[in-house]
Amino acid sequence: MQKTDEKKQWTQKNLDKLKGIFPEAFIGNKLVVEKLLQLVGEETDLTNEKYEFNWYGKAEAIRLIEEPPTKIFQPNLEKSMNWESTNNLYIEGENLEVLRLLQQSHEGKIKMIYIDPPYNTGMEFIYNDNFRGRVNTFNDLQPIKHVSERLHSNWLNFMYPRLMLARKLLTEDGMIFISISDKELYNLKKICDEIFGEENFVSTFIWEKKKKPSFLDRNVGCVTEYILAFSKNNEKSQALSIEKTTIGKKYPINNAGNALRVLTFPEGSVKFSLSDGIVQKQEMSAGKIITELLDDVVIKNGRNQNAFRLKGEWRYSQERVDEIIRNGEEIVISKVPFRPNHVKKGGEVKKMKNLFSIPGYGFPTYEDADKQITELFGKKVFDYAKPEMLIRRLIQSLLYQDEEAIILDFFSGSATTGESVWRLNQEFHKNHRFILVQHPEEINQKTVAYQEGFRTISELGWERLKRSRERILQEGNPENQDIGFIFLELKDD
Repeated sequence: MQKTDEKKQWTQKNLDKLKGIFPEAFIGNKLVVEKLLQLVGEETDLTNEKYEFNWYGKAEAIRLIEEPPTKIFQPNLEKSMNWESTNNLYIEGENLEVLRLLQQSHEGKIKMIYIDPPYNTGMEFIYNDNFRGRVNTFNDLQPIKHVSERLHSNWLNFMYPRLMLARKLLTEDGMIFISISDKELYNLKKICDEIFGEENFVSTFIWEKKKKPSFLDRNVGCVTEYILAFSKNNEKSQALSIEKTTIGKKYPINNAGNALRVLTFPEGSVKFSLSDGIVQKQEMSAGKIITELLDDVVIKNGRNQNAFRLKGEWRYSQERVDEIIRNGEEIVISKVPFRPNHVKKGGEVKKMKNLFSIPGYGFPTYEDADKQITELFGKKVFDYAKPEMLIRRLIQSLLYQDEEAIILDFFSGSATTGESVWRLNQEFHKNHRFILVQHPEEINQKTVAYQEGFRTISELGWERLKRSRERILQEGNPENQDIGFIFLELKDD
């Protein structure tokens, strides 16, 4: 029997190790051998895929992960800022290739990833992952019959290998945050469950993106988007927080409707706002509050000179009351009848709520982002940029205990994440650094950005960083923080 138990423990230990390396090869705690074989590059039967969440072309998308990089990074010092001393990187290039290259230098080193990938708007989704040439092979096997299925499959095939590679870059206590609309929220959650593991799901944050609703949908006016969050390892992650508990806030210990119990308050444990003297044991109930003092209390110099008991309906257990006293927090009683209050020291981490509303946290909207872009460029040269403060607060929520960490954004667009890191470092005296990746995607000739002389998204993102840096310098950078970046380009190996 002992040998059997030891064998089970040994097997489970090995499975745990394997899951740490290939979490996407597991459904819950069950190993899917066929999937593991695919991940290590072994041939499998493409006509017999049996996974929980499947779509057209998934097997080929997985194969893309294992392809070696064919490019190298080459610095462009003319486009770099403070290149001799900076630790920030702006990388111009196709992000799948960049993610492959980053495995060599940053595997397990990035604490936070934020991405705002292309939303599947129902238009034909275009991408270039050396995938198109292989699609004909799949069409011969099982042609996609419906346009909607093709659009979803294309988007999933685009996202899947990038997220797989992104996971490998995260530290064990790191997290990824992904902005998304409701169009692909469900599918994104499913592939993240597979890649990161369902047990590492953190939350789906709801962001109030507009002050006024959009009525493009025939049924509802939409005012929200979503930010999906997953950890690399939830057991090693921490609470997300952007605020602390209030110092000196009072919390009543009475709580009508709870079970009737007796609490004992040790000698000297309660601070009274009463004159010195004796309060005799008595019934102290009133209205809905049940309280009975079971012992006489001797008060001297504002403290109870003896232990006493109160019978009532309490918010806290005796164990919690004892813990409060051990921690040196105050319990106060201001009058007769006794209504004890717990006065918290305050300043503790307060968990973030999953609703990013305007009246709640005061988070900015797309309208605010448009205003920021217009102030920087003189015109609105970028549509649907995320507000700088939104990303700054996301970074803060994860990195409030870190002095320095790496933040990666491999769909950097207008480079809002870069400015957010700079602003956060100034606000909290931190030394976080960023890696931004943007494909040199051509800008539509009909847009304001094109008319203003910008030809690619990466060119616009670089310009945004440059202008944000100039503004920060004008505002003053007294701590001489790192507001530079090295500009890297992808070149043939």
